[in-house]
Amino acid sequence: MSRQGAPSWLAAIPGEVYTLHFWPPFGDPEVQASGHYTGWTHEGRLGSRLVDHYLGRGARLTQLQRQAGGSWVVADVEPGTIDREHQLKYRSASRRCSICRACRDIEAGRITQEEALAKWADAGPAERSILREIFGMEPEAGKAPEPAKEFVPAPRPEPAAGYGPEVDAFLDALEKTWASPAAGPERVPGLSPARPLGVPAPRAPELETAPSSPEPEPEMEIEL
Repeated sequence: MSRQGAPSWLAAIPGEVYTLHFWPPFGDPEVQASGHYTGWTHEGRLGSRLVDHYLGRGARLTQLQRQAGGSWVVADVEPGTIDREHQLKYRSASRRCSICRACRDIEAGRITQEEALAKWADAGPAERSILREIFGMEPEAGKAPEPAKEFVPAPRPEPAAGYGPEVDAFLDALEKTWASPAAGPERVPGLSPARPLGVPAPRAPELETAPSSPEPEPEMEIEL
């Protein structure tokens, strides 16, 4: 076994090891707070794996972070097997995390806040907002939240075309009959005249059959 609970053949599968920087850290900072999560996923599946974390089905720690109202930023991604993830989890995350290193460089005066933010040029608006808060920057001015998209229902399907004039006339006659029931019976093309209420339908004529001749009575046998 390459790691606890993982089969040995899994160690040969190429993948990606990623580190999430929690903001704010999860837990009580006076006791022990979790500020990072390191995970592994198959090669090319990092995007879907991050979606799993945001939906609360990726890992227990990220699920708790979301339930507590916190979020995170993807700090580092490197190629590696599941054994590499296991190795990194035994090392101090704050020492290797790029965001933590940028914070220390800002405090030491080695880089500015803008230079630190520029290292995540590909970050989306939500991650950039979190990074600005981590680096002690003011919220980005002039960036109003995007309005929610208006829901536009799908158009109703158009009725199938191709009906002939006979069908149109038949439907028009039916509509007139249904719309004015007090106007009396009206003949609809192709249908028999309507029968007034209370008048029974005519019975079908009975077939006449020739009377059958009576069968002869059996003769009595007399024993002598």
